[in-house]
Amino acid sequence: MQIRADQSHCPQCKAARLEFFPILHHMVCAFVGPSYDFIEQTAGYTCPKCQREILSGDETCEIVGASARCPTCFEEMVVLPTTGAPDSS
Repeated sequence: MQIRADQSHCPQCKAARLEFFPILHHMVCAFVGPSYDFIEQTAGYTCPKCQREILSGDETCEIVGASARCPTCFEEMVVLPTTGAPDSS
């Protein structure tokens, strides 16, 4: 399921307060997933696939998008990138 970045209600259960997370790409092992899939450490993360440490500012890991998750029904969504163009609807 996809949503807009300005959407705050879950399209599945209509609950408010979606939680937003960056989608990370660990280039060393090609793992791609939301930040909550990575193991949080004091100085960064540990990759869940290869178990390597990813420090803050590490050039082997990049943010490739955003995701959202509903804390009520646990539905996960991809957040559409913003284009900077005004909405025509």
